[in-house]
Amino acid sequence: MHLTSAEERALRGEEGEAKQLAMELLTKVGDAVSADSLVPIKSAHVLAHYSSLHEAGIEVLERFANSGGRFSVPTTVDPASVDLEHWRSFGVPEEYAQKQFRLCEAYAKMGGIACWTCVQYQVSNFPKSGETVAWAESNSVVFANSLIGCRTNKIAAGLDMACAITGLTPSFGMLLDRNRVAQISYRLPSGPLSDLDYRSVGFYIGRTAGSRVPALENLPASVSSDELKHLGAAAAAAGPVTMIHYIGFTPGSGSLRDAAKGERTETLDVTRKDLEEVAAELNQTDEAPDLVAFGVPHLSANEIGVLAKALAGRKLKRGVKMYVYTSTQGLQMAEMSGARAELEATGARLTHTTDAEISPLKKMGFGVVMTNSAKMAEIVSAEGEVRMRYASTRQIVEETTDS
Repeated sequence: MHLTSAEERALRGEEGEAKQLAMELLTKVGDAVSADSLVPIKSAHVLAHYSSLHEAGIEVLERFANSGGRFSVPTTVDPASVDLEHWRSFGVPEEYAQKQFRLCEAYAKMGGIACWTCVQYQVSNFPKSGETVAWAESNSVVFANSLIGCRTNKIAAGLDMACAITGLTPSFGMLLDRNRVAQISYRLPSGPLSDLDYRSVGFYIGRTAGSRVPALENLPASVSSDELKHLGAAAAAAGPVTMIHYIGFTPGSGSLRDAAKGERTETLDVTRKDLEEVAAELNQTDEAPDLVAFGVPHLSANEIGVLAKALAGRKLKRGVKMYVYTSTQGLQMAEMSGARAELEATGARLTHTTDAEISPLKKMGFGVVMTNSAKMAEIVSAEGEVRMRYASTRQIVEETTDS
């Protein structure tokens, strides 16, 4: 891999220990993926949640921070494993919370933007089409490549810090034109789609596309960026998807021919049966839930308002808790609009800086969790600590609340 003279100096340690360690990681990864160079990035998005990084993650972040590591590009961060403000009231063990706070301190020391959200592209990290970034969160990667039109690979933990500190990333994968061409296409079923349908479509794409870059046709003109956010998140949870050509929406993909660069693609029709099979796969039990979780990925302020209206005049059933996850900005906007008060009048609770699938749900006392998130259902069910139910917002409201 070719390095510039400045990069070689950093690799030799002439710019300090932290940059040397970062360059060692970048060059080793670059060699492994046959990258020919490192390229500059405009921003980074990194991981600092204890549930995934564990003790090794604390060691890595603290080593970077304590050896002089500082982020050289705007750097945002995924949710923490606990609500950083109200963790005690959620029943999180103190020892667990303190592990998370060590990660928070190391991240802050390096100059990160303390957004603690998986939808930084909606609140605090706004790249332009054509820019190169280095983002670690899977839903963000799909959103960036597919809707914003910028370029990023899914950056692994540890490597994300190296990218943020140096402002560089290896040139491979989704940064290269040849790897962004659509290779398989999907057509949506006819008729209106529910919130669950969009998630199940994404999961089906992730399960069946394999390593091929998918395209999706027949999206309604009214589809929202929030619906595509959840679709992309489900696809990335189910398989190695980092980009979906949303025909008519993805920059440069006005038609399937554009997305596939004139090449022919295999086309699959997504059927109602396919979506029913996704739901069956993600449902582990028919038991009554003790927790309902909305907001994986984080809900926007608009989504919170829609959910509040769906719950209007209803109360949670005895024995059920409902946590609604959002960004700090989403929470603040929900407060200003009155949506938070409406939501919490039902017994639900709005929470920020954390997310359900990276929370210690078992330690918090939950055994059966109901959600409309395919991403959460897939990730949490794979961990095996709690049992998952996967259902539409409408079904969740009807089953877990009384009018």
